[in-house]
Amino acid sequence: MPALFCRCVTCVRARALRGKNIRTRSSALIDGVLKIDFPPDTLSQVIHHDVDLTEMKAVLFTHGHDDHFSPSELQYRGSYFVSPPITSALEIFGPRDVIQSVSCSLDPELVSTALHCIEPDRPVSVIGYQVFPFTANHDPSRVCLNYVIKGPDGASLLYASDTGWYPERTWKLLEKFQIDGVIVECTKREEGGYPGHLSVPEVARMRKRLESTGSLRPGAPMIATHFGHLMGLLHDELETLLSIDSIQAAYDGMTIDINPA
Repeated sequence: MPALFCRCVTCVRARALRGKNIRTRSSALIDGVLKIDFPPDTLSQVIHHDVDLTEMKAVLFTHGHDDHFSPSELQYRGSYFVSPPITSALEIFGPRDVIQSVSCSLDPELVSTALHCIEPDRPVSVIGYQVFPFTANHDPSRVCLNYVIKGPDGASLLYASDTGWYPERTWKLLEKFQIDGVIVECTKREEGGYPGHLSVPEVARMRKRLESTGSLRPGAPMIATHFGHLMGLLHDELETLLSIDSIQAAYDGMTIDINPA
């Protein structure tokens, strides 16, 4: 936000006010080494928020929609573009269709990668992080994943984007985990419409559901992100609305600490 071709009231206000109202496409960087998704705005994020990707060792993709998945940008880690060259292979994990696309997009002579297909409900070790992938409720035409990620210090993060409300089977699955923090999408203001994204009321219910089963430890941070401009809300308005349920509104460049219980 503002959207590329939009002149709605919210986009006009965002262009005028700027600051936290300017939102690029969602991703995350864990401990400087594990990147979740690689959207086409990554270069902009690196420049404007002093993000250092030189120590990045792995990329974990949620799905292949192009607002999360820009594999050709990874070529710039290659020997022609970096001095001195990065010699270690970049570990790339994702659903099978994502890994096939990465394989077609990158020249192995230019950039060194190690590609790994992952499947729902099959845990995998990613550069020392224990990752549990499970099916997101997003696009039935392809595999879309959310993750519970446990770090070397024992802290566990639920990364829940892109998804709509989980089926009961998934809620039961999450009861097996002790979660120390949540990053969750919040694309819509109200329930309804496309079921593959969450709304403000659903995100609030999600916190209550996770807390009620003991999955989310008391006081753990929950960060909402992936806001759509059609919500009609600027950052301060979202912050006020979400804070009622102890949920923080993300902004570009935000840094948070997820600590073990």
